[in-house]
Amino acid sequence: VCCTFAHYKYFHGYVQSVKGRLTGFYLSVIILSCLITLGAAGTVNSFLDEYLDFSIMEQVHKLL
Repeated sequence: VCCTFAHYKYFHGYVQSVKGRLTGFYLSVIILSCLITLGAAGTVNSFLDEYLDFSIMEQVHKLL
């Protein structure tokens, strides 16, 4: 939903002017950065759990 909104803002801004494009562009970059970060975190978590038998969630539960 957020990505669709970002694309809409970019397209709507593209029709108007260059400055109008930047809001949608920056929003898309933020969303993409979040997705890449969460994907990397999931990959690292899966690797740690599978090969090193270390569960991050168990460590978090111990802290709380």
